[in-house]
Formats: sequence, C-alpha cells, structure tokens
Amino acid sequence: MAKTKLTAQERLQLVIESLKGDVKASELCRQHDIWPTELNRFKKVALEGALKALNSRKGKKDREKETLNSKIERLKEIITTQASEIDLLKKKTNSDY
Repeated sequence: MAKTKLTAQERLQLVIESLKGDVKASELCRQHDIWPTELNRFKKVALEGALKALNSRKGKKDREKETLNSKIERLKEIITTQASEIDLLKKKTNSDY
C-alpha cells in the first residue's frame, strides 16, 4: 500500500499524531497511504527506543570511562618510568638482559 518510503522523521511524526489522539489512526493511515499494522509497528519501535533512552546511564558511564582512562594513562607513565630505570640500571651494570 505504501507508495514511498517514509523517513524516520515522518514516522515519528505519525506516531506522535496517533498518540495525541486528535485524529483516528485509520485516518492517519489513509492520509499517509500506510497500513494500520505499519503504524502499530512504528509505535512499538518508537516506544522501545524511548524506553531504552530513558534507561540509559550515559552520563555515569562517561564518568567511569574518564576515570578508567586516567588510570590507564597513569599506569602507562609508571611503566615508561620503570622501563627507563631498568635500561639505566642495565647500562650501569653492563648487563644484557
């Protein structure tokens, strides 16, 4: 039934209009030349995406990631320092380990 593929923005607009309830779902489908099952699928996907977004703890994950990255950088500095010290000690003792 659908003649052209709807963009994500158009699908979201349809979902919003159908949730408002100002226009019947069947009328929206008729206006946009889509099947009612398609509109229901759009609603389901939109609500699942909204729930996923609301459950997201991105801010907390970003802080944890920054903390871990700073620890990694500090450990890299320690390793570099120790490697330099080991090389210096090898040179002083004429050792070829």
